[in-house]
Amino acid sequence: MKNPRLQLLVSFFTLLFLPAFSGPISAQNSKTQEIDKLLTEYYNSGKLQGSVLIGDDSGIIYEKGFGYANLELGVPNTPDTKFRIASITKTFTSLLVMQQVEEGRVKLNSKITSYIPDYPSKNGSRITIHNLLSHTSGIGHYDYVPHFFQYYSLMPYKHTDFIKLFWDRPLLSEPGTKYLYSSFNYYVLGVMLEKVTGESYAELVKKRIFDRIGMKNTAVDNQRKLEKNRASGYEKPDAGYQNATYRNMSTALATGDIISTVKDLYLYDRALYTDKLLSYRMRDQMFTPNLGGYGYGWESKKLQLSDGTASRVVSHMGNIFGFLSIITRYLDKHTVIILLCNSDKSDVYGITAALQSIIFSKPQIAKKETPTQ
Repeated sequence: MKNPRLQLLVSFFTLLFLPAFSGPISAQNSKTQEIDKLLTEYYNSGKLQGSVLIGDDSGIIYEKGFGYANLELGVPNTPDTKFRIASITKTFTSLLVMQQVEEGRVKLNSKITSYIPDYPSKNGSRITIHNLLSHTSGIGHYDYVPHFFQYYSLMPYKHTDFIKLFWDRPLLSEPGTKYLYSSFNYYVLGVMLEKVTGESYAELVKKRIFDRIGMKNTAVDNQRKLEKNRASGYEKPDAGYQNATYRNMSTALATGDIISTVKDLYLYDRALYTDKLLSYRMRDQMFTPNLGGYGYGWESKKLQLSDGTASRVVSHMGNIFGFLSIITRYLDKHTVIILLCNSDKSDVYGITAALQSIIFSKPQIAKKETPTQ
């Protein structure tokens, strides 16, 4: 499906994408049709606007865009549409940190002040890199800073200045004692990476991840840059859509500032089964759950699947004004479900659960009719 005109025609006429699932041909077609029917129902009910990809070791099983990348111009979503992936960015940040750990520049048990010396010692000398990666630092989420979305998120910041908004606020728990999800943890990690390497976060993630595995349609978001195939974000507070609330992306950085496509995230998924980006030992540490079932940049759990088997699953969801996203990786099945959406009403969790049930369901074997005696 490399011809973009052909790809648009396919999405308009809701044809099925190939290759299909492994197994008997009838089972392949049946599951693919069931997936397409399910996603079309979600789209028709207003609970899906974006792009979906399902893949495994055999390749891309299903890929399709639903709704519009730009409602005003009538530009449809396709598997090549670029979306803000929001907090899926954290998976890239954790990978960059673990690369630095592997190369000996960063230690997981070292304190923030070891890498950001001017970070106030009352917090910085207590919080480790492990605490930041695992959301056990005690730093709060966005409501930790009063009026964050009413004022601060609208303003441009130097990265080293932004962390001053929260760096000396009282911690909500003693470091290492409680899981408390906070995007500020990963902002600090982004600043640390820039300090340690002497490179910008954008340069670092491009050189060390995107370029290595051919993610040509992925980048740190630049709001001033014209970006081909970029989706606009939409919110739907009532009956109709409206343009998403503005946020200056300098306030996101290593927590949620990457744009990508479902196809590029499939390349990322495939690379994580190899040692192209990180040794297997360090990768496994990244996926090992800590307090709250969160590893380093990934939620990690064991799931019982509808085919009666179990699989380790690592995933991350993203949510930023006008965009919802989720990547769910079934490690023991080498299967991935990726949803990138440009509507805040897209039901990414519900869709993923429904797709999971279809993908891992046992094929129905037709019973032979008993001949009349």
